[in-house]
Amino acid sequence: MKGIGTFSPDGKHKWIVFLLVVLVQLGVLSYIGWRWHNISVDGIPYQWRCLPRLEESSFGTDYVRVVFPEDTTTWMDGSAPEEGEKIYVHISHDASGLMKVEGASAEKPGIGGDYMDAVVVSFQDGVVQFKVAFDRYRIAPELADGIYNISEKDNVVASVRMKKGQGVIEGVFVNGIPLEECGNGAAMAEARAKKEAEQKQKTASVFNKPSIVESGMVPPTEE
Repeated sequence: MKGIGTFSPDGKHKWIVFLLVVLVQLGVLSYIGWRWHNISVDGIPYQWRCLPRLEESSFGTDYVRVVFPEDTTTWMDGSAPEEGEKIYVHISHDASGLMKVEGASAEKPGIGGDYMDAVVVSFQDGVVQFKVAFDRYRIAPELADGIYNISEKDNVVASVRMKKGQGVIEGVFVNGIPLEECGNGAAMAEARAKKEAEQKQKTASVFNKPSIVESGMVPPTEE
């Protein structure tokens, strides 16, 4: 005789459990989708330098692990943070439009200041290393091979939207072209050539600036 609450794997209870699991999973996926849409619509846009790494999850889904090299900053509080503690990384836009990390604290910045939710990885000599939660970028498997064409000289940035500390990655761009198109060798070569031409033009403009002192104004050499 079966006790109360005991059910057979072949009984109706397994279908109830299965249905509950499915509903929970659908609820989680719906929330993630709503959250991504909400942040991508209302969030503040940023561009943050990154290094994409191709990885595969336990479910066999391909995605890009987005590593942000700028993961250390000055700790702004008096008391030291602990590893794993939730903190707030203060951010703004620099002169070129890229994300600028201003510092980190245990409290959110004041009104008008933007920030990212993060956790402490390590802390030493007033500098905190942190990790953000938005470090994955989904990409179709057939478009992921372009990641192997990226070199250390390429300018790689993630297009990020931030809202109330939470962020989503809308895209990853290499020299201005989407990561999904990096498998096209011609597109990569064109982007690199354009980047090099812009750098040469900037260098030339520096050396071709007119002299403040004209040649006619130079005093004669004393004999």
